[in-house]
Amino acid sequence: MTTYFDTNVLIYALCSNVDNISQQEVSVKLLEKAIINQNIILSELILCEFAFISKKLKENSNTIIQNLEFLSQYVKISNYSLNQRIIEIIKETKLFTSSFDIFHLTFCENHNCKLVTFDKGFKKFKNISNVEIVLL
Repeated sequence: MTTYFDTNVLIYALCSNVDNISQQEVSVKLLEKAIINQNIILSELILCEFAFISKKLKENSNTIIQNLEFLSQYVKISNYSLNQRIIEIIKETKLFTSSFDIFHLTFCENHNCKLVTFDKGFKKFKNISNVEIVLL
């Protein structure tokens, strides 16, 4: 099954100014394995979040750009049905402040992939979607 990494996994895997070395080690291994097995997929939103968080972590601008270029080769473009599903979930759940996570969830639904994250907040989506959510 194809793997979709939440931004936090990619931050730990590719940034040097992270706060948890064990999460970094796990992230690097998972990302390397997914790349070797050619079963990684990312969204456009991941690129935006990655750039934003990387800069907040004071990563080198050139390194951020190189990482974005590297990650962009795994990006699949979202579509109208994905957008409609986002609105549907937000209408049903009123989880407005989780809209970015809802995007990630619906992207995974749309592309039939599992979502891998350190974010325990994704637990609230277990009854909303059949996406396999792997909490690290």
